[in-house]
Amino acid sequence: METKEMFLVLVMFGAVAGLHVHTPLLKKAAEKGIYPRHLQDNFQLSWPRDSHHDYAQASPLTTDLVDVTVSMWVKHRVPSDATLGYFSYGTSKENYGLRFHRGGNHHYNIRVNGGDLKCPPVTLSTSWMHFLVTWSNINGEVALWVDGRKHCSGLLRKGDTIKKGGNFTLGITINKWETFEPHPGYNARGEISYVNVYQQFVNSTDDYQRFRGMTLSDPKAVIPWEDFRHHTFGNVRIYPEYDLYKDSFTHLECRPNSMTLYLKREGFQHLDPDTLVLMDERCGPSSVNDTYITFTTDLINCGTLVNFTQSYALYTNEIRAVDAKQPRGLLTSVDVINRRPVDNTRKRIGFKCEYELAERVHEPIYAPHINNIHNHGNGDNRFSYRISLYHSEDYNTPYGKDEYPIQVEMEERVFVEVAVVGKETRLENWIDHCRATPSANYDDAIKYDLIAGGCPNKADASIKYHNSTEVGVQRFSFGTFRFNEFPSAVIFLHCDMTLCNPNDRSSRCAKGLSVC
Repeated sequence: METKEMFLVLVMFGAVAGLHVHTPLLKKAAEKGIYPRHLQDNFQLSWPRDSHHDYAQASPLTTDLVDVTVSMWVKHRVPSDATLGYFSYGTSKENYGLRFHRGGNHHYNIRVNGGDLKCPPVTLSTSWMHFLVTWSNINGEVALWVDGRKHCSGLLRKGDTIKKGGNFTLGITINKWETFEPHPGYNARGEISYVNVYQQFVNSTDDYQRFRGMTLSDPKAVIPWEDFRHHTFGNVRIYPEYDLYKDSFTHLECRPNSMTLYLKREGFQHLDPDTLVLMDERCGPSSVNDTYITFTTDLINCGTLVNFTQSYALYTNEIRAVDAKQPRGLLTSVDVINRRPVDNTRKRIGFKCEYELAERVHEPIYAPHINNIHNHGNGDNRFSYRISLYHSEDYNTPYGKDEYPIQVEMEERVFVEVAVVGKETRLENWIDHCRATPSANYDDAIKYDLIAGGCPNKADASIKYHNSTEVGVQRFSFGTFRFNEFPSAVIFLHCDMTLCNPNDRSSRCAKGLSVC
């Protein structure tokens, strides 16, 4: 089984996350971010307390609505038996309008111009949930959709109109609009995001999915999401929102040997592809077109890290925006704020592929890898090598192909065999060079030479040669280790071999360890 997951680590708004009304400061902080610079694209409103003084409003509705759809995302921070207010709409001239709340009996209630539809309870989640309320005056049909399914429906106020002039209000339930009297206890607690109001009725799953996928401020809406950020009251706070946004504008593919992350340019119009890199800054986008910025990396390249649980191998990398270094700012005398510039090196989009393992593994893990073969003497290109790992010093049981890379504990030994493969096996071989790296790149900057110039590394007492009675076979072992810079990385073994005429007593094979 192969699964995939994305994670996000963006901290660029840390200095302004507590600001809840002053939008210009938030926009200024966002200008250098890896996510969109304008918060009308991705923000959330947060209700940290239970109070009918906390709410957000849009500008007055400028047209009568004969059909209406309200699409919204909600993350609840409440007990399971809580009453909740999601949104209300009305005018000061009349109490009729539209509202949506959760009552004390856990039932959901939709009110359209004084008529009520009571819906069954919904199991609340602390993750994002999508709610869509839709009504049409043609036949009076009203429906509540929750997380992809029509939860309930009915008939209310056929032929009515939702009058213009009022304010859509989030987070509280209004009883009397002429005096703006909230209903005590019917308040929001948690986060609300991407509320768009449309003059349209949703009557199919396809229509619903289109609205559910709108994790933006929709310019086609009669009331777009960005309008709510201009009018927040009480302790309502504004924060960036990334989880829903990245689900709409990023796509991750996990393959057996690689990971590919697609960024839709529609959602990242401000990004300059030339400034984007992976954890190894030598790795930039693999392709760029008008639709996508694409990053592809092998599971062992471009700085990809691997970690293990009892059941899974987790391969992780991230996209970073590389900007010129900024001078450090100074802390003010008041520790509530600071004027340090945003640390651009910490702005990133992380991604992770998760692969199920058949058994428990230990780190680090090893994988054999052939690099070059230098043919000397009578050898030619008919000859190739195999490099195999064995379970023990007796070299009776090799690891099978499906066991690579093998998993080892520290202080274990790795038993290596290098052998000539082909019809002609009369030639001798000698291991000229064996290097370990945390990637498949022989020239990786991080490397460790086990054998060099045909001789074992004198600084490594764990290296031991083992005799073989077979022609064209050489064996050695070494103690397991891991690289300090990449302690959980897959370790690759690259070996260069020399072929020798067995009758040439001056060959490197004949000299063996005597010249070491």
